[in-house]
Parts: sequence; C-alpha cells; structure tokens
Amino acid sequence: MLNRIFGKNTHLFLHLLGLSGVAVGLPLSKVAMSISMMFLVLNLLLEAHFKTYWKNLKANKLYLFILGFFLLHVVALLWSSNMQYAFHDLNAKLPLLVIPTILAAKPLAERKHLEIILKVFTFAVILVTLLNFSLYQHWIGNVVYDDIRGLSYFTSHVRFAIIVSMGIAVLFYFWQRVSVKIKAVLLIALLWLIFYTLYSQVISGLITMMAVFATYWICILWKKSKIVALAPLVAGIASFIVLAFWLFTPSEFNFEKDIDYDVKTAEGNNYGHLSDLISAETNEPIYIYICVEELERDWSKYSSIAFDSTDVKGQRISGTIIRYMSSKGLRKDAEGLALLSKKDISEIENGITSANHKGLLGRLYGIKYQLTNVKNPNGHSLLERLEYWKTGFQIASNNLFIGVGTGDVQDAFNAKYEENNSLLREDKRRRAHNYFLTILITFGITGLLYFLYTIGLYAFANIRSNEILATSFIVIILVSFLIEDTIETQTGVTFFALFYGLFSYRYEK
Repeated sequence: MLNRIFGKNTHLFLHLLGLSGVAVGLPLSKVAMSISMMFLVLNLLLEAHFKTYWKNLKANKLYLFILGFFLLHVVALLWSSNMQYAFHDLNAKLPLLVIPTILAAKPLAERKHLEIILKVFTFAVILVTLLNFSLYQHWIGNVVYDDIRGLSYFTSHVRFAIIVSMGIAVLFYFWQRVSVKIKAVLLIALLWLIFYTLYSQVISGLITMMAVFATYWICILWKKSKIVALAPLVAGIASFIVLAFWLFTPSEFNFEKDIDYDVKTAEGNNYGHLSDLISAETNEPIYIYICVEELERDWSKYSSIAFDSTDVKGQRISGTIIRYMSSKGLRKDAEGLALLSKKDISEIENGITSANHKGLLGRLYGIKYQLTNVKNPNGHSLLERLEYWKTGFQIASNNLFIGVGTGDVQDAFNAKYEENNSLLREDKRRRAHNYFLTILITFGITGLLYFLYTIGLYAFANIRSNEILATSFIVIILVSFLIEDTIETQTGVTFFALFYGLFSYRYEK
C-alpha cells in the first residue's frame, strides 16, 4: 500500500525502523519495545502481502517449532486452575509469538539489513552502559544506589548483563568483517563492555561473557585444530568446578582448641567472644575481641551514620564494621577503630565488608561467607536460589508428566513453601529462577523434551551454517536459563524472540 505512494522500499524501511526500535528498547525502555512491536504489526497489515507471508511462515521450520512452544502455553490452560494468572502469563509471552512471526513472514532478505539491526542494538547497549556508569559515579543525575547491582538503571541488572554479553558477541561478529581502522574502534568498545561486565559484578553476566569468548574461540579454531579449540574450554570447565568446590566447601575452624583470649580492652572494658561465624577469608572467627561499648561510643567520631543504623546497602552497620575490622585483623574496640583510615570508614558506610577483597573477588568471598554462616536465606541471592531450586524439584517430581499448567506455577510454589515451613519471607517466595526447571514444572517432562528439541534444532541449524553469532546467542540463552527464568519477563522474552527470529532465516554469506 505505502510502496505505491512513497516508493517501493517504504515497507522495508518501516520494517527496519520497527526492528531497530525493539533493539533499542531492549536495554533502554519497555515502552519502546511494546510500541515498536505494534508498529511492526501495523506495517505488515498495511503492506498486505498475505500470500507471501503465509508461504514464508510455512517454509520456516525453526519458526514453526517456536510457534508450537507458544501454543503449548495455550494447551496447558486445559489443566490450569488459576486462569487469571494464566492469561497474564500468556500476555507477557506475546513477544514470543509476535516477533518471530513478523520475522518469519517478512524476513530480512539481505545480510546488510540484519547488520543494521545489530549495529543499532550494539550502539544502544554501549550508550546505556555509559549512562549507567555515569549515573552510578554521580557524574550525571542524583540517583542513590544501595548496591553495585543497581548499576543497571533502566532494566533488571541480570537481564542487562545478558544483553551486554550479546553486545560483546556482536562486536566479535563485526571484528571479522571490518578494516583495520574500524577494528581499533571496535577494540575500544569491546574492552569497555568487558570492563563494565567485570565492574558490575553480576555473576550471570560474567558467565555468559565467558561463554561468548569460548564459543568464538571454538568455532574459529575447530577446523584448524580440535585440541587447540577445546583446550581452553576444558580448562574453563575445570576452573569452574574448582571454583564451585571452593565456594560450597564451608570454612572451618577448630572450636575445640584451647585459645586464651584476652578479656579486657586497653581501656579496661570487657571483650565479647563468639565463635559461631567464620571468616571466608581467614578461616578465623569473626566475632572475637568485640567491645560494643567502645565501638558505639566512638563510631560517631568518624561517621555521620549512627551505629544502630544501616549502611548504604541496608545492612546493619554494626555488623559491617565488625566484619570489615576482622578482615584487617583489628580488635573491635576503640583502639582498633582509631586505626581505620578515611577510606576504610567510607567503604564501611558503603556496605563493603572486606578490606582485602573487593569487586568481583569480594563478591565471591561474600557468597562463600553466606554458604558457610548464613542459615536464613532472605536477602542472599544464592541462598534464595538454592531454596527456589529445591522447592521447584519437589513440585516437578509430583507433576512429572504434564506439569501444573500455565497459570499454576506460582500457586504451586506458594503451597510447597507453606508445606515446607520455608524460612523465606512472603515477598521472597518466588519461582524457580531456572527456566528449564520452570518448563518442567509447567508442562512436565514432555514439554521440557519438546523445548530442548526446539532449542537443539535451532542450535544445530546455525552451527551447520557456521553462523557464529547465532550460535553465541543460543549459548548465552542456554547459560541464562540455568540461573534465571529468562523468558518470564518482558525484556527477557523480547530479547529471546528478537534474536531467535533474526537468526531463523538463512542469510547468504
């Protein structure tokens, strides 16, 4: 229709514009994603090449399988009891139907059109990382953050970390296709996104970024030398196993050995000694040589935050003080407090509990501390996930064949939490945070096998076509599925739908 008025490429231009809007919206705005999807649908209706659309849809097997997965949600309404939540879930998953359908009906026929979308997406990702970093450093705006993970201002830090990993994969893709001069610019962008991933301390982002590096390394070197290609992967898996073993091995302290603790401070006040919490850094008790009287009296000399208040992260600052001073090997009294520098005081106020390990390494030590000492999972992301996974497997084992249905997943979790007398607070009683487990709970083993076949077919088709970027995308998605319900949020499902749809078409080399 519009082609006759404005020229033969009008609908193609609008198609690219709509897809660019979705790509920009992924890291920046849910509203932009929704408006862009409606724009894409309207453009197809106005173009009205319905016979061509239908022919393209029938010819795209990868689309037909993902369509089947969406329809599985509809079929599972038959054994759902919570229909209100079921229709809410279907509405949230509409991008899984809309975007692949649009891209299968009207595929980007030329690789240069695909690369336009990829360039727009990567530019948006880099722009948002710069905005996030500037806001976090207070170079612009006046946003107050209580955690480094709040570094993602526009969307969930977990979802954005995965999006950044995809941005890194796209930069690798263009690296193989540009001149030496452009490679210098790409290198700067690549180093920035790597730095941002490490600085933001989001574990899922770090893991997916490493998966991207491994995918490109293997794909590029596989034909030259399988040993060289697989060696870093084997080393990476071995390192991950060692790290996991270290994290999940509790820090130990021999409480039976006779230790002659001093009982008085230099001022003559009494020390308190508790040996129940162990430092993950020193393997020594944290709550020894503590004189709360002196800490409470003198803390106000160094900080404007009250001793009985909380640090920037919302933790009791008294506990942060004690853990921080323990990491420096100081006694927790007036004498030890006086040895802290202004930098130390600032770090304590900001919720940092270790003077020795910060950033990503500090986060790993924090996780080990949780696994060693914390019995109550609330407020501790890994411990909460362990509770979700344990509960999820219990639900799945009781509904193994067809699952609980589209609308009943959260209800099943709530009931199981009550049955188990879970320590999780009501606001923390969430779903599986593992998409494979979520599918198993929702549709049973048959639904999980269908989904695995769909993803496997998609991965095999792109590996066979040597589409390294598409392969990197599916690796990112699979890794994210292990630790998140990626397709249970608008950003996650749109991210999956956009790139699944883009790479379902075979572009000419």
